[in-house]
Amino acid sequence: MVLFFVVIVAVAIGIYVGVIYFQRSFRKQINEYQTQLEELSSNTLGNELNKIEKLHLTGESLREFEELKKSHKKLTNREMPEISEMILDLNDLNERYKFMQERSELLEVGSKLQHVKEETRQLEEAVNEMKEKSEEHQKAVTELKDKYRDIRKTLLAKNFSFGPSIDKLEENLFKLEEDFDKYAKLTESGDFVTSDKPLNQLKEDTASMERDLEVIPGIYKNLKNVFPDQLSELRQGVAQMQDEGFAFDKDILGQLKDLAEQCSLNNKNLKELRVDNAKVLDEDIANKIDAIYETLEEEYKAKIFVQKKISTFGKFIEHAEKQEKNLLLDLDRLKQNYTLNHDEIESAQGLADRLKGIRSWYDQFIKDAGTKAILYSSIAQRIEIDMQALTDIEKKQKEINDSVASLWKEEREAQNAVKNFDLEIHKMKREIEKLNLPGLSDDYLDYFFKVSDEIEKLDKDLNRVQINMDEITKSLINTQSDLDILGEKTDELISSSILTEEILQYSNRYRNRYPDVAAAYNQAVQLFEKEYEYVKALDTISHAVDKVQEGASKKIMEEYSKNHPPMFSK
Repeated sequence: MVLFFVVIVAVAIGIYVGVIYFQRSFRKQINEYQTQLEELSSNTLGNELNKIEKLHLTGESLREFEELKKSHKKLTNREMPEISEMILDLNDLNERYKFMQERSELLEVGSKLQHVKEETRQLEEAVNEMKEKSEEHQKAVTELKDKYRDIRKTLLAKNFSFGPSIDKLEENLFKLEEDFDKYAKLTESGDFVTSDKPLNQLKEDTASMERDLEVIPGIYKNLKNVFPDQLSELRQGVAQMQDEGFAFDKDILGQLKDLAEQCSLNNKNLKELRVDNAKVLDEDIANKIDAIYETLEEEYKAKIFVQKKISTFGKFIEHAEKQEKNLLLDLDRLKQNYTLNHDEIESAQGLADRLKGIRSWYDQFIKDAGTKAILYSSIAQRIEIDMQALTDIEKKQKEINDSVASLWKEEREAQNAVKNFDLEIHKMKREIEKLNLPGLSDDYLDYFFKVSDEIEKLDKDLNRVQINMDEITKSLINTQSDLDILGEKTDELISSSILTEEILQYSNRYRNRYPDVAAAYNQAVQLFEKEYEYVKALDTISHAVDKVQEGASKKIMEEYSKNHPPMFSK
């Protein structure tokens, strides 16, 4: 029974605690909503609308303002009071512990508050935009007044700087002032929305006129003072240069006439206030005048260059011609004794033809210099090109001369080489004869006579009336190689024949006791005396002796090599 009462008390306490929790929690939420509503009610939006209303708006601006005022009135007179009533109901529900209904209405109040906040924010932005637009237009009126005052002052004080443009500029200024008066009246009436478009147009037209005032004086100065003086100076300069014998590759006087016409055209551009066109044409005229000045300066410099270089150029031609004459004489003499294989004569003749062309042009220029007008820039360019050509010609002349100048030296060296070849092969022959060998192999004899024939042919080629040094040089290389091989064969023949005799003699001490040595001895003698195969004979007897006494033949060979170095091998 006691337990039952305890449970009932605990449940009651729990319910009480829950009720107190929900009541306090909802009250806190209700208080937050009340605070938010009070903040929305106390904002300055109404005051700002009253300030704008004093501007006496009209037209589109007035219609926009009326919409804002209507929206604000709806918020303050209907939506906010409605939320206030709902908050009072929430307090009543909270006191009566109707938490389920209270939760639902709390959500609705929160939604309505959020909606009012968003509408208030949009109204504030629209009001601020309207205020800013009003301030912008008021500021624009002041700035434009100042700009028109400056423009009028400039036109009055410096009207001489604008030349034919002055009438059109004053006309445009008058129109701007008329447009500004209309805009100012529109602004004063309070229709800021409608006055946006004319404001932008006024700003654009004013900026355009300011740019014109900045650009026109420079263009007019060029047309009035600079270009006429330059064109006059250029006409006089061209006439003077023509009197002094200058020629031009362009019709400069015709260009000057065209430029004068372009100046007249640009004067019309200024008069009609086509400033962009005038600016482009002004730059074009200036560039063309500069180009003519550069042309005249180029011709003066070219004349100085020609006068400075022409004497040296003539001497250069004479020197190259002298070199060419000597080269052709040398080649004509050399071709009597040598075959020229590298088109030396054709190359030299080509150089001679190039020299004739340069000489012909030079002689014609010297002839014309005193009687005709000269385009000095072209002459200077031709001299530079031909000076380089002469340098190249003399370089090529030297190359040809050097290539043939060594022919006699090569011939001497070839003769000495053939003489040395002949001495070498005769020395080989004498050394072999000293051996008193029973004979020589066909292989050795064929190679010996092959090399001997090559040497004999070289000697004959070198004694011809006209020799071909290219072919002789190739033959010298081949013969030297063959002679080296013959030298190796001869050293091998000499060493193998002498060593065979020594080892045969050494083998006599074993011949009676060792049948293999006796058989090898007889075979080696046969190879030596009948077949003249001295290397095979040496291999045969050496192998047999080494079987009986290991290293005996090697020792004999080493002793021989020590005392008899190769005579012909390299």
